[in-house]
Amino acid sequence: MYDVTIIGGGPSGCLLGKNLAKKGFEVAILEEDPEIGQPMCCAGIVGAEGLKEINLDPESWSLRELRGGTFHCPTGETVKLSRGRTEAHVIDRAKFDRDLAEKAVRAGAELKLKNRVRGISRNEKGVTLLVKKRGGSEEVKSRMIVGADGPNSLVARTLDLMKNFSPTIAAQAEVVKKSESRNAHVYLGNDLSKNFFGWAVPTGDIYRVGLGDKNGNVVRKLINFLEDEPSLPEDSRKKIVRLTTGLIPTPGSRKIYGERVILVGDAAGHVKPLTGGGLYLGLSIVEIASEILTKALEGEPTEENLREYRKAVSEKYGKEFKMGARVRRILQKASDDDITEFLKLLTVPEIRDIILKNADFDNHSKLFRELMKNGPSLISAIGTRKLMKYLGWFAKT
Repeated sequence: MYDVTIIGGGPSGCLLGKNLAKKGFEVAILEEDPEIGQPMCCAGIVGAEGLKEINLDPESWSLRELRGGTFHCPTGETVKLSRGRTEAHVIDRAKFDRDLAEKAVRAGAELKLKNRVRGISRNEKGVTLLVKKRGGSEEVKSRMIVGADGPNSLVARTLDLMKNFSPTIAAQAEVVKKSESRNAHVYLGNDLSKNFFGWAVPTGDIYRVGLGDKNGNVVRKLINFLEDEPSLPEDSRKKIVRLTTGLIPTPGSRKIYGERVILVGDAAGHVKPLTGGGLYLGLSIVEIASEILTKALEGEPTEENLREYRKAVSEKYGKEFKMGARVRRILQKASDDDITEFLKLLTVPEIRDIILKNADFDNHSKLFRELMKNGPSLISAIGTRKLMKYLGWFAKT
């Protein structure tokens, strides 16, 4: 019997497996795919400061350093922001995932590929998984399990941890285009997406171009975007070398712990509400989970002993989730004129200075709190009427 079985061999699952194995626990990681790092729908951007926080060196899997962002208004106008320093890394996701998997195995975790979980049962002694593998099926027993199996988590659904399932559907194309650009591009507008946004990220020889939405044929919307958006590389549709789709979970859509189980990463809904990015947030919370599970496994990993996990995550990231969700709701309700007006505020010197001083790639709430705190001092820059309008948006959400 293992101490912990982790379902899912992505970054969060493998980092947690490494941490627990290093502490002497018997850990199994079950991955349904034949290899780690299968192609996935991910822009692959991770903040430079966030990587330092979780002690990961990007040297071996960073494809491009990003130093700024260009925001595209619905009208076609653009707003650029940059502090002239490295803000984030565009990474090779396959290499990144394999690196974390190798570290988990070296620490002592057992990685089982092509192992698909078909059933889960619990009793007072532990958890039994029915696992389909080459040559048949087997039972895998452990004292507890971790769901690290993505937005549509089988663990969350089977053990009644899924509160609601309303993900954003994302599609991304990799387009052949050599570029020296160090800017990520963000596209906003209701014709493009009523619920999310589009993006274009240079990696060197490839552009990752994608968009997300909750409704409609997102792949078709992406193809139209590639054909119609003049700022993208010419003939982008004809230069696609990979097309992927995926789901972005909604934060707060799952209970993240239960009897002998916790959820991590996308399975837990641990993504930034504003951008949908989950790499930094998922890995940062894994560090919290590692400490909670270490204490719980010294006794019995009951629901009561795992309750601290939710509390610890809320204490560190609760404000981030709430503020990000609030801004996301505002943007979802905004007209194209509102979006354009809002983005043009970034060119107002007083506001631009606050943004450049306080912006944090992985923690957005700090900036929003600072902007609200400085609201009264911005009256002369943007006018009383506009300021009251924006404050009203926040009040209504």
